[in-house]
Amino acid sequence: CVCGMESVMKKEYEKVYLNEYGYYELKKKPTIEERQKEFEEEYYQRSESTYEQEYSQQEKTFFANKLEQKELIIKKNIKKAVKDISIIDIGCGEGFVLSHFAPKGAAVTGIDFSEWGIKTHNPQMLGNFIKGDCAQIIPKLAAEGKKYDVINMDSALDMMLEPEKIVEMCKSICADDGIMLIKVANNYSLLQTTLLENGQLSKEYWLDDPGHPSYFNKDGFKNFMKAHGLECVDFYGESFIDLNLLNPLTNYYEKSGVGKDCYNAKIQFENMLHEISPEKSLEIFKLLGEMGFGREIIGVFKVIK
Repeated sequence: CVCGMESVMKKEYEKVYLNEYGYYELKKKPTIEERQKEFEEEYYQRSESTYEQEYSQQEKTFFANKLEQKELIIKKNIKKAVKDISIIDIGCGEGFVLSHFAPKGAAVTGIDFSEWGIKTHNPQMLGNFIKGDCAQIIPKLAAEGKKYDVINMDSALDMMLEPEKIVEMCKSICADDGIMLIKVANNYSLLQTTLLENGQLSKEYWLDDPGHPSYFNKDGFKNFMKAHGLECVDFYGESFIDLNLLNPLTNYYEKSGVGKDCYNAKIQFENMLHEISPEKSLEIFKLLGEMGFGREIIGVFKVIK
């Protein structure tokens, strides 16, 4: 049963279909071999990739602020002190989560298909890194009796070919009273579908075929996790850059030349909010997220007992 979905979400699209949870999936998904090749050989090296060789100071400040906010979310939902928790970061990318929490005493582990990102930006964390497919690595960790207080996945679950299997695997390594902190792209959202219907967007620019098999939205994300035995205990929106799409002068999908300025403005604004108050920033992001806004959405989940 799909509950809480906005009626606008029921529209039919050419390359995706609405599943039983209330989010869209690709009709034709890549093979496991194609996906592994994509990550190992191409993903981090592509010039258009979101992973850069160097970042500006404003971006570095933004990353540090987002990590501080992640720490606040963890403290809110975990009873232990940060120095006493264990964190596994699935799809750890450049290793910034590992490098933030390790100096604070947390036991950190990262998994990713490629070591390019972490080797380039946080090589000191290579000793905490496991290269490979998490679908093969997690069962081995479970067999060893490993348990983690925090299972973090940033922009990874929606790229998994079989997200339901990954979530079930994660449950096997989640400590008692542990949390799964998962960020996914917010696609076919009320904002996006409204702009499509109004003609403010000429096509589904966010469609990444075959890069993203799953296109989560707020309700579909929660429904999916609940169906697999996980209760949503906290929820946030993130990256509100897509509000620029409402203005034809800043609609970066239709006017690609303004994209970088929209991105920089988003970072500058969020840095200002954080400087005023990280806690109040999260309150704002929570309210907007619960209303379905944010280019990305973050859910905090606990295993239903």
